[in-house]
Amino acid sequence: MNFKETITTILNSSSRPLTPQEIRSIVKEDYPDFYGTTSHQINVQKGHYTDLDHALLAQLYSLVRNNDCFFCDTNFKPMKITLKPNTGIKNKKIPIPSPRTPTTNIDELILNLRHYYRRSLEVLKDFGGPSIHFHVQTIKEQKSDFLSDRHIEMIYAVLTSWGMHKMGDPKFTKTKLVDFNSFKSSILNHRQELESLASLRIETCTQEEYKSYFDLIERIYYHLKVSISEATIVANSKTLAHILPDLVPPIDRQYTIRFFTQDYREFFTRSGGFKPVSLPQNIQDQFLAFKEYCCGIKSILDRCDSNLFNIDEYSFNTSLPKIIDNLIMAFVKDTPRPKLNKLQ
Repeated sequence: MNFKETITTILNSSSRPLTPQEIRSIVKEDYPDFYGTTSHQINVQKGHYTDLDHALLAQLYSLVRNNDCFFCDTNFKPMKITLKPNTGIKNKKIPIPSPRTPTTNIDELILNLRHYYRRSLEVLKDFGGPSIHFHVQTIKEQKSDFLSDRHIEMIYAVLTSWGMHKMGDPKFTKTKLVDFNSFKSSILNHRQELESLASLRIETCTQEEYKSYFDLIERIYYHLKVSISEATIVANSKTLAHILPDLVPPIDRQYTIRFFTQDYREFFTRSGGFKPVSLPQNIQDQFLAFKEYCCGIKSILDRCDSNLFNIDEYSFNTSLPKIIDNLIMAFVKDTPRPKLNKLQ
């Protein structure tokens, strides 16, 4: 392959636009024959470029700016580069995965990111009324009056509207919130820790930094009183997602946990119903699973071009963690159920 074909291959293999600096790093690691060439060395010796990295970068800029098959988005600094539609490598066939051949659900989601993002906006139309209203009001209070009485009341309300509290005898349903005073005090007992976490954002930290935040979240998680059920992942995550919306995603058994624990080809039974989703029994294992799912959300976000997403304070798309949660919900909802044999 020549240099143009190499750069085309790199862009064709990427799930997002790349900066010239990112392409340079890939060339140096995966295509070293194009780094430190005789031409690069001569130009550095003549003082045209400061070093070999600079020489390669200059070659990249010259190629993408002067070749019609590349699109340079100069709205970004540094610019981001993609291939124009229908661009291929002459006499070279690059395998492009089919929509149903990724090895994991995450690969499938990233491969068809724009589709699932559009679907997430459509799927959310199925929700409405109190589900969106109380969510929006809670996030507004979180931004304007953190852990105020109204903020905590709105969290309590949104949990109810999201199906965390059902009427009936507790002997027959554990989907019940604890009384409000217990709920409120369990949050306020950790005000200082929560305030220290409130300014952190999932998109501005590394994966290791993100994991380290859970050292502080762990103690809060164990002491939250949200539901009468011994299963804590869903209730506690949805509570924390409305206290720390830019850091913690809501976790849902039907969608999030299924996405991370079952291959999409195994979501359904032969009769077309969802397979059951199991949860850890003790709270320590539940916290570890909660942390794992949150880090999974983070890993998805890190692979996405977040410029595709639009944060809207009047919808479910109020933060990047929530947007990824919405994508997962769309992914699960969009997975086709098996066709039943009419003769059975």
